[in-house]
Amino acid sequence: MIRAWGKCKPCFCRDVFALLVVFTALILAVSGCERRKAHNKSVITSGVTGLTIERRILLGEGVSFGAAGSYETLVGRVHYALDPDDEHNSRIVDLKYAADSDGLVRYSAEVVIVKPTDLSRGNGALFYHVVNRGNFDNRLLSSAPWAEVASSPGGSKESLGRLMKQGFTIVFSGWQDDILEAGGEERLRLFAPEARIEGRPLEGEVLAEIGKETKEQFAYLGDGGHRAYAVDLDYEQEAEMRVHETYADPGTVIDRSRWSFARLEDGNPAPDSVWVYFPDGFEPLKIYTVRYRPNRSPVMGLCFPAVRDLVFFLSGSDTLNPLLDAGGECPVRYRLAYGSSQCGRYLRNFIYQGFNRAPDDTRLFDGVFANVPGCRMGFFNYRYAQPSRSHGFYPNFDFPFTDLPTTDPVTGRTGGILQDVPEKYCPRIFYTHHSGEYWSSGAAFTHVDIPGLQDVHIPPNVRIYLISGTAHGSAELVDGHPKETPQYLLPFNPNSAQYIEVPLIEALCRWVMFGEEPPPSTYPRLAQGELQALEEFSFPDVPDIQAPVLEELHPRFDWGPRFAEGILDKPLPGIGPLYPVLVPTVDQDGNEIAGIRSPHVAVPVASYTGWNYPALYQGAENTSASLLSGAWLPFASDRNERTARGDSRQSLTERYKGKDDYLNRLRRSAEKLVEQRLMFAGDVELILEEGGAMYDYVARNGAWKKESKPKPGAK
Repeated sequence: MIRAWGKCKPCFCRDVFALLVVFTALILAVSGCERRKAHNKSVITSGVTGLTIERRILLGEGVSFGAAGSYETLVGRVHYALDPDDEHNSRIVDLKYAADSDGLVRYSAEVVIVKPTDLSRGNGALFYHVVNRGNFDNRLLSSAPWAEVASSPGGSKESLGRLMKQGFTIVFSGWQDDILEAGGEERLRLFAPEARIEGRPLEGEVLAEIGKETKEQFAYLGDGGHRAYAVDLDYEQEAEMRVHETYADPGTVIDRSRWSFARLEDGNPAPDSVWVYFPDGFEPLKIYTVRYRPNRSPVMGLCFPAVRDLVFFLSGSDTLNPLLDAGGECPVRYRLAYGSSQCGRYLRNFIYQGFNRAPDDTRLFDGVFANVPGCRMGFFNYRYAQPSRSHGFYPNFDFPFTDLPTTDPVTGRTGGILQDVPEKYCPRIFYTHHSGEYWSSGAAFTHVDIPGLQDVHIPPNVRIYLISGTAHGSAELVDGHPKETPQYLLPFNPNSAQYIEVPLIEALCRWVMFGEEPPPSTYPRLAQGELQALEEFSFPDVPDIQAPVLEELHPRFDWGPRFAEGILDKPLPGIGPLYPVLVPTVDQDGNEIAGIRSPHVAVPVASYTGWNYPALYQGAENTSASLLSGAWLPFASDRNERTARGDSRQSLTERYKGKDDYLNRLRRSAEKLVEQRLMFAGDVELILEEGGAMYDYVARNGAWKKESKPKPGAK
């Protein structure tokens, strides 16, 4: 054995040496792979790896938008890669489960950029417009209408045109993964990767909420024109359907044998993964929920870095940036964001979750305008999020509500939107509320404590405005009355908040860019008797009109122990005590006494409310549907009509000497707002035109009467 060892020693050494070489090579290969992996991650700074421009559109065939000159639209797609280990991305739910083999998560989104053709003529400001459910101004994809816009007087009706005349670069991009293409309609989408473990969707369930205006047997599991989470057919028998009377009702389980996942095909039910068939029929004004396990799990929380990284990229020096000037420099010095409704909630959540911290640890947006978000944030950065679900059993109405910390005495939770946001990342913020947001979306909680007993302090970087007598949107006026809306019981509120909202947008821009102090916050205070608990709300005596009671509108929900991590262990939440509802106090005319009073509210021909009822309303006291729509309740035409009807509000002839008196007062009210920088001078004549038409209609027809229809006729 020793002799054999001795004879083979040279061969043995060669073998050992070869093994060492191989082993060393393996170590170096693994080490090199790790270095390359680390290098690949290190080169990703902003998260944007590419931006492809697919179309260029010269607006108005090159018409000049004032000093900014001509504008062009760029249409394309932006590509991203994110490192789940980067602390800037630590809040993105389930991000690590979507990583490629090199450890990075890749995704893309559609983008539209509207910029001065000659960037040197711009004003150095990027205005990011958060798209609502993928929708944006589709006129930007056609050159045709912009010559007229560029030559218009520039009132609030053409807000984009005003921004362009001032030299802003305006950016839109997709941030929702569940957007569907709808009948050729252009909508911007985000394309998120799937989060999976061993090839399977992540654990968890989805809740689909169903509400119908007429009795129907089939229902789609998604929200409107959005992609539904399809049921995992391996688990479809575990799904559960319930019917609820209100959002404070845990619901009654409907036996599984009475419904199925199916759609209507050739007049008969056919199995389907995104439709529900209920032969008994979904009853109007009831709430149905379907809880089930889905077959896919996209990383919906990419909605936040998609915006953060795009805006950061567009204000940087990367050679792929289409906003670089002729000298290769990026002229962007200011960054602002605007979002309305769903998008206002998005911006509140964006700041709260820390995404206004740019990748280079500077402040991303210098100014943020959150229009009509209420006190809510939204169902965005969660496992199985549904971003367009705006109310109900979903995590929208959830603490915290105020910017500075407050405490919920029921749950013991303490927090604030800006509590954990370092001052250097805090933007200047405008919140605007319409009347409807107090009734349906808890707007009062942005400026009162949780018990609803006292006003809270507003930080110096924040302004809050109520635009009184306005709803979530406004009706078109036809012959002096709101265009008929069959889905509502009362005439739809025509008082447009746009006349005041657009000047406020520009006030925020001037605050950010020039340090010009904006108009002071104007909202209802408890201490001044301008805000009251709903149960104390008093409305004038108006025949056939009863203000909503809303006994069960906003419960405290419990989505389970991992909710703070973005996981809803209980997609149909446990139901806790109700939050109070506080609404603005109204005067003897039924119009709110606080906030920015538009001319139509200050010099009224009607009551302008933030609440309404669905057409099917039959007097159920807790009916909360259609609250966002608002109502228009005209006064009696004269004293005789008022007395005969028992209407406590002064009639038209009792309050004005005639139409000229009314119009003179209306003009003075509008001009006062112009002096306060809350209305554009170019809009005064439009206000007078609207007011004159409404005056004529009310003088001719008098107060709203149940079952009545508008009467066209001579003035």
